Formats: sequence, structure tokens, C-alpha cells
Amino acid sequence: MSIIEGEDIDIHDFLNVCLGKDIAFYAFTRPDSNTLEFGAQIEGETEKYDELKECFAKSGFVFAPFHANEKYQSHFIRREISKINQESLQLIKSKADIALQNHDDLHISSREEYQAQIEFMLADLKGEKLEKAILSRIELLENKGRKDAVSSFLNLRDTYPKAFVFMVDIPKVGLWIGATPERLVRKCESTFETMALAGTQKLDGRKLENISWEQKEIDEQAYVVEYIQSVFDKYQLKDVETDGPRTAAAGNIVHLKTLFKTRAEINNQELSNFVKDLHPTPAVCGLSKDLALDLIHRVENHDREYYAGYLGPIEENGDLSLFVNLRSMKVLENSMALFVGGGITADSLPEKEWMETCFKAQTLLNVIK
Repeated sequence: MSIIEGEDIDIHDFLNVCLGKDIAFYAFTRPDSNTLEFGAQIEGETEKYDELKECFAKSGFVFAPFHANEKYQSHFIRREISKINQESLQLIKSKADIALQNHDDLHISSREEYQAQIEFMLADLKGEKLEKAILSRIELLENKGRKDAVSSFLNLRDTYPKAFVFMVDIPKVGLWIGATPERLVRKCESTFETMALAGTQKLDGRKLENISWEQKEIDEQAYVVEYIQSVFDKYQLKDVETDGPRTAAAGNIVHLKTLFKTRAEINNQELSNFVKDLHPTPAVCGLSKDLALDLIHRVENHDREYYAGYLGPIEENGDLSLFVNLRSMKVLENSMALFVGGGITADSLPEKEWMETCFKAQTLLNVIK
């Protein structure tokens, strides 16, 4: 956990210095916490890993893609600096400046294209080849870029206190910021938790108890819950407490959420395998997972990169807190690429699904603009 020492340290300026240097770093706040946590690796390149267990017995931060390949790999940032103070600032200032990075062109789907992609998916879904698939798209915000990243991150922190709000910068990999509502896995001593999050609609000033859900959204949530329960069963984790589904707010958007919690012991190998089985969850991929992944790769005209991957801190004592990379954007030099998506089932209506992605994009756009 970071410790901010001295009233002469300005967080905004400190993080901007980090952005200008050839170092990997991260900053985040946990749900329902105002404490800014920070870590930086100032020597060498980040460690790439295939299985999460390779990162255990270390302290730092993991940043994994939606689907690992040669171009987008999982990274572990060692926590060599964790305090925000004058000593850290001077050490970071002594590092080399970061070189301007060339970014690949991003495919921006039009409304018509996105709806056509949904129609293509519906053929498989109505043919009962699979139950659900997630379709994503990119929305580009021009004239906002690295110079706006720190203020955008701090604004997200203030606006979404119940989310995991983060900024991660890895040289030659990219800069990402976001405010995700979805926990992947939390392990604290003998307590082990995860959640199912699915279904989306606007809150629009209503009380949570007055929110009603359509059958399509209830079914989406049920798919995710059933899958997570099957993973718990695979590892014979007993006495799993469930809470939900309940309506939960994330800014001006609400979701159906079910929490899972157990105090069962789980060793490092099992924990690593559990995360591998869970990621990507049906909430960001679909069911069955293999068929949904194949359909996504055939339909989407962009690489999700680290969107819908996972990220979060890992401690040397084995504790970890991982979140799904949602409500997030990749920050380019002079623009920001917002990644958004929605769950497609046999009952989906293309126009309504497009509007859902627009609602989700607004959770970030309202803050950034």
C-alpha cells in the first residue's frame, strides 16, 4: 500500500512525472476506499508470465490481456517503489524519458457495423450452438491523450468510489485507465471471493428496489452464476456462501450481482488454475467459453488487447485482489480509445444492444469530457 509522505507532494504532478519516464507503474483505489495505492518498477522490463502462479511470493501488480498471444502478453510489475514522497520523486526523475510510442490503428465500429455483427452472432445463438456471446467495440475520443490521463484518473477516483479505479502504464505495452465494477478473485488469508456481474440498464434516479429486470437479463446473470458455481465444484471448494442476485449500482448504471465467498483453503497451484478457468468469465466472453471465443474472434474487427482482461495487486504473503478490466480505455498520445461491450443472447435486439454500449461509454465520457 502506498504512503503519501509530506504535504509538499502533489499527486497529480507526481503521477505526471511517472508518465514521462521509461518506467512501469500503477496507481489505484479499491472499492469503498479513498486510499491511493501506488507501485513502480524502475529497473528493467516487466516480467511476462503464462500462469499466475509465476507471480506468487512476490509483491507487485499483474496486468493480463483478454486473450494472450505473441503481441499481448501477461505482465507482472515488481513493486520496487511504493511510497509517494520526495525520495521516490527524485529517483523517478533520474530515469530516462519515455520515447514516443507508435500505436496501431484501431478499428472503430459504426452503429450499422455493430448491429450487423450482432445479427451474425444471432444466427449461432438462435441455432443453439451457444447460449451467450459478448460483442465489444471501440469508441474514440479525440483531442484527449496522455496529457489528460492523470486528471482523468483522479476524476474517475472521485466519481466512482465503489469501483476499482486504476491507471497502469507499461512502456511499449500501453497506458490504461478505468473504473471497473467487477471483481475477478480476492484472496485474503483464508477468505476467497469472486462475483457474477451481468445485465445492464440506466439508473436514472430510481431507487434500487424499484428496478425491474427483463428475462433476457435474468438469464444472462444465471449463465454466469452457473458457470462460476461449476468452477467452485471443480476444485471441491465447499461451504460457498452466495449473496444475490441483487441490483447493484455503478455510477448511473445498474447490474445484477451475485457474490461468492468461502473460507476454504486453496493452494497456489489450485488458485492459479482457478483464475485460469474463470478468466475470461462468461460476463466478458460468453458460454460455452470455447465456442464464444471462436465467435468473438470471427466477428470482432479489433483486438481487445487488455480490455476484458484482468489486473490487480498481488502480495508476497499470497493475498491478491484481481479485477476484470472493464469501463476502461487505452490512452494514446492524442486520443483515448474506450472499449465497451454487451452480452448477446438469442433474444437480443441489435438496436437495444447498441444503446447499452452507449450507456456504458458514458460512465467514462461524462468524467473525461
